[in-house]
Amino acid sequence: MRIVVVGGSGNAGSAIVRAIGRRGELPTPMSRSGKAIAGAPGVKADVVTGEGLDAALAGADVVVDSLNSRNPLDLRPFTIGTRNLVQAAERAGVGRVVLLSILGVERSRLGYHRRKRQQELAYLESPLEVSVVRAAQFHEWSVDQFEAGSALGAIPVALGGRLQPVAVREVAALVAQEALEPTGKRFTEIAGPEVRISRDLAKSWQRITGARGLIVNGPFPPSLLDYLRSGANLTEQHKGQVTFEEWLERRR
Repeated sequence: MRIVVVGGSGNAGSAIVRAIGRRGELPTPMSRSGKAIAGAPGVKADVVTGEGLDAALAGADVVVDSLNSRNPLDLRPFTIGTRNLVQAAERAGVGRVVLLSILGVERSRLGYHRRKRQQELAYLESPLEVSVVRAAQFHEWSVDQFEAGSALGAIPVALGGRLQPVAVREVAALVAQEALEPTGKRFTEIAGPEVRISRDLAKSWQRITGARGLIVNGPFPPSLLDYLRSGANLTEQHKGQVTFEEWLERRR
């Protein structure tokens, strides 16, 4: 079986490559660099320009799309990129697509989430067989906010925001399972073992890392705050086992 992992050099993508490898398959990580991941030879392609896509997807049975945009202001990978991927997958005769997405994007007004919802719809409205795995925020999401603020002496938290942070490795394992043993479901959801408020996560992060700084209500966009307060990012369907504190301890 040939499995191409789009965005295979990213945080989630590389974890998915490793998860598929642990199940006895050798996936092909696809990225703009074409770098190998965990012994799996990579292939080079650019979803936005379309360069290299046909060659990258040739002979693919399954495509796993874990693509992300490092620049939050450049969301073309989710729009133009997805359109190009869908067309290339159709030309290549790809059997199935597994898309990694975010919990609650259909209920969010945040621009990033709206583009992710567009990405979902582009796949779901195509002739391709598609399964969407929606995940809660990774543990890294909060830490990235905390670290950026701590450098300036203020650790930002989302006032009233609730999260159910999950380890990317556990999300990757579920994506790999869906790629290799399809359930036939259009949507599958996963989050972490605990629902937490943002301020508590910040306190745990400070305690475990020894980081200094004043915990403050961050200047987050109202659309993001509404999303984190709405519960759209929470689920009971699949729950990981690694808590935020356990994850922090392991990365020390």
